[in-house]
Amino acid sequence: MAFWRMSFRVGNQGHEMWPECVRFGVAALTYDPLATVDLPLHPDHQPRRQWAQLTPTQHASLSRVAYHMRAGDTIYVKQGPRIVDKGVITGPANQRAYTFDSSFLLRDPNGVPWAHQVPVEWSRTFSERRILLGAEQLTVKLLAPADVRAIEASGASTPIRSRGVLHRAPLLEAAYYRETPARLKAIIRRHNKLSNDFCRWLKQHHHITARQEHNLIDIHFQHRQQHVLAELKICFGVGTTKAIRESLGQVLEYNHYPGRKPHEQWLIILDETPSLDDRHFITILRTCLSLPLTLGWQHQHGFAFFPQWL
Repeated sequence: MAFWRMSFRVGNQGHEMWPECVRFGVAALTYDPLATVDLPLHPDHQPRRQWAQLTPTQHASLSRVAYHMRAGDTIYVKQGPRIVDKGVITGPANQRAYTFDSSFLLRDPNGVPWAHQVPVEWSRTFSERRILLGAEQLTVKLLAPADVRAIEASGASTPIRSRGVLHRAPLLEAAYYRETPARLKAIIRRHNKLSNDFCRWLKQHHHITARQEHNLIDIHFQHRQQHVLAELKICFGVGTTKAIRESLGQVLEYNHYPGRKPHEQWLIILDETPSLDDRHFITILRTCLSLPLTLGWQHQHGFAFFPQWL
């Protein structure tokens, strides 16, 4: 597991892109020669002509994002002489975390895409601290253990005393997650496709006719004399765990809010494979709370479920 310090400004003193990165659930950067080049389609540090146009510090920073960052690594957010937040990179273990956003959903005010990304779960409760660690010109720096200790010790939850009264630093308002119109449009498109794919799969493989988008419920149908509700969630930008968290609130409302008709079976359908911890969480909910809950996800051959269903 590695620790990184990363800044998100457009140029030296330009627009701060970190709030946009928080909304998309990523860490991102861009450099003009490679802004629209999908790096996974090429061998490392290819195409050589575009890479050669980067300065040494740009070359080093993009290499770290594209080839070295892994799930479980921590990123500290740098703004000038301050560290303002941190996040943990998500994704499959022991694999490169880098993704290329070919839709160019994240752009700076000049319209330049910030398509070189890694998925991140940002803290948003991190207390800001002032500290310089050297190599300030680097956009992305690999931190030594001593650097990490210095950051964490430089004001972590340090109270401020004023006239004998202790005050805590306020939460960082700019980091609160909100959907951008572009990201919302992408989610809706993916959600509609997932819904159509799931309904087709039910029909073709199990002769079940499902109803979509009725009474605010994504999909519901009958199976073996039971009413089944399916809440669909797109994991883009947030990951499987947060998608499950949001789904749980909705399925509880749809089944128990006054005026609602309970369903005998509840499905949460994701567009990504859940982790082992996600599945263990579902087991706990089923066992300890007796929730009739099944977790499903789409794969290249159809849909899988935990625990086994249909």
